[in-house]
Amino acid sequence: MKIKKALVYFISFFSLSVMFSACYYISYKNALKDFNESAVERNNELIASLEKNGYLQIGGQIAEDKQSKTQETVQSTEADAEKTVENTTDTSIPVDQVKEDTILPTTQYTLQTYDIKTGVTNEEVLPTPSYLIGLDREEVIQYLNDYMQDLPLNEFQKGLISFEVVKFSKDDITLKKTYNADNAVYKYYLKAQNGYIIAYYGDQKTVFDYTGVSTNNLSATEQQKLEEGIPVKNLDELYALLENYSS
Repeated sequence: MKIKKALVYFISFFSLSVMFSACYYISYKNALKDFNESAVERNNELIASLEKNGYLQIGGQIAEDKQSKTQETVQSTEADAEKTVENTTDTSIPVDQVKEDTILPTTQYTLQTYDIKTGVTNEEVLPTPSYLIGLDREEVIQYLNDYMQDLPLNEFQKGLISFEVVKFSKDDITLKKTYNADNAVYKYYLKAQNGYIIAYYGDQKTVFDYTGVSTNNLSATEQQKLEEGIPVKNLDELYALLENYSS
């Protein structure tokens, strides 16, 4: 009796499941059909609107134009690529001759100093100066020439007369400074500027003292000398000249 009742329940449940599944499937198919028909209708309306406003031409002309432009772009790109390859593979100038070795942070830097008066040469290995890193031989030589043209005051006072390259490679660079203290004979210079006398150090660019002494009462000859600059050997001579000009 219990088995019969269970069988009836199972058959009833199975029948209801089949019925609900069939209803759901039919509803899904109808909804999908309505959606597709609506989508096709909207697509046709969009095409008609584009044709009416001149954005779409019958016969797929726009597609053809687009395809033609795409082909032209591809051809142009290929041509540019060929030119790039040609330029890249041009071996008329060997790569290793374009630029010689340059100074690296790992390059060993040696500085030699030679004193003409004493005949003594000193040599020391120093950290590679940052302003030399990346320079080749010619650029280093140009830097040294510029340095000599615009000497720092301390180098002038010590009598630096040359700065040159002794050895150059990416592994090792040696520079040499030559000094002659007798070369810096004049320690100071007197010059006239804007009607007043200014005392400079021997490099003629670093101010030692703004004297405040006017040139108005000086003779034309003395004023001309001050315009050109008067070399002075030491402080005693400097103070003697200033006292003479101010009296």
